Amino acid sequence: MVSNERNEASKPSLTEQSYETLRNAILSNQLAPEGVWSDREFCERFELSRTPVREALLRLQSEGLVEILPRRGTRILPLNASDVREIHQVIKALELEAALTIAQSADNADALNAVSQTVVAMEDALEKNDLDLWVSADAQFHDEVVSHCENRRIVKTYRSLRGLTDRARYFTLRLRPLPMQSTKEHRQMYEAMRDKRLSDLEALYRCHWDRTTEEIARLIQEHSQSRPLSPLR
Repeated sequence: MVSNERNEASKPSLTEQSYETLRNAILSNQLAPEGVWSDREFCERFELSRTPVREALLRLQSEGLVEILPRRGTRILPLNASDVREIHQVIKALELEAALTIAQSADNADALNAVSQTVVAMEDALEKNDLDLWVSADAQFHDEVVSHCENRRIVKTYRSLRGLTDRARYFTLRLRPLPMQSTKEHRQMYEAMRDKRLSDLEALYRCHWDRTTEEIARLIQEHSQSRPLSPLR
């Protein structure tokens, strides 16, 4: 009985399932920008229940992925290069602070191990030429850094902004060169964190975020936002 109760508790809630389903559909462009959908249409297309869908849409709206239009439906927001630049500036500051906090902590073994595993996953994905696996490991790298900084406000703010950064990352994934440079930079950032080289860590973070921000923003400006992408795994 106890085991069954634990298994039930570990299952994602219907709201969480709805959130992940709709978020992935937006990231992969299955729900194209500027489209307006009713709750009923979401439920029918993705076989979801209405109340969890409404709760999921409120969360997605707070992340800047959708706009709920009273009595009209929910609009899928387009990607905008200037929004990406602004959000990345905030994300860069938050994650850099988290990385510096980890580097200076005397008890950072778990954090460093988690970050190291994501770097290895990125390198393995690059060797296999598996871009879907690579972008998943890339997102996990940044999330591990933030989640291990032990500052709840940084974590909460970062995750409220992550929707737009993830969407921009997936949108441009196959438009950018093979991410060899980015993979190298992630290893360098991890090693600077591990070795407590704070000035190097800050310089590496700023260089990485500035370079990728401009690359992603340029591609968003150049390419149609309705371009179909491969489904997420």
